[in-house]
Amino acid sequence: MNITLGVILALSAAFVWALASVLSKVSMRDINPLSLNVVRLILSALFYIPLVLYLGVPRFSVVQWAILVVSGVLGFTLADWFFLEGMNHLGVSRAAILVTAHPIITMFIAHYTLGRPLTGGLLLGALFIVAAVVATASEGSRGGGIDWRGLAYVFSAQLLWTFAVIVTDWLVSGGSASAVIGLRISSGALASFAFVPKIRNDVRRLSTRGWGLVFVITLLGTILGQYFFALALKFAGSSIATPVTESSPIMASIMAVIFLKERFTGRLALALVLTALGVLMIGLYA
Repeated sequence: MNITLGVILALSAAFVWALASVLSKVSMRDINPLSLNVVRLILSALFYIPLVLYLGVPRFSVVQWAILVVSGVLGFTLADWFFLEGMNHLGVSRAAILVTAHPIITMFIAHYTLGRPLTGGLLLGALFIVAAVVATASEGSRGGGIDWRGLAYVFSAQLLWTFAVIVTDWLVSGGSASAVIGLRISSGALASFAFVPKIRNDVRRLSTRGWGLVFVITLLGTILGQYFFALALKFAGSSIATPVTESSPIMASIMAVIFLKERFTGRLALALVLTALGVLMIGLYA
């Protein structure tokens, strides 16, 4: 595996995801989280389906196809929707930091299921990230008490993402990263059609500016971000690529404070420092 290239690709995914998160928060002033997720999945599928047909559909067994479809539905239709809902409740910076527990879970599962590395340095980095999550989760949201609904959405999202990442890591090791991610997104888009009657009126109210913003979010977060991440998994494996993408919360938090004027508190500052230390430790000892 070309780990250096994998790390660069993971950092690229982290940057575009951070930017997409901030733009999603702006977009949700005009469209609700469910509608945003369904629309961007359908737009992404329209891009990926022709690409998969051009590259060639992978030759998977029936079991592999079933797992791929399920991971697409859980990882994109449900998990991404849950995260957008959580971000709507908690804000970009806090929701982004709370999902940093996701790579820790992924590291352990990837080690015991796929034989990915798990060293003392990785565990120390994971400990810093856990501390960052605790600091953020214990802070009241928007000046009030703890937003338990927002926390539930975010933690549900990361559990589903963990399953999806492990499956993607397993599938891309023997096939095209573009085809695998495209088929997973298309599966998620197909399942999202169940929500079309519910979101129809919300989508109709979107202005030209709103549609432009949704298109940019789709291009950055779902098309480019997922493509970079799938390649990072192929070259570096999930136990390295996934923790490296946790630089995304730091980027997203800084962007949210600067551009969205979100509150910058002492606990958020502590969480950013701990997250940065965790990502650095994981990068050094991967």
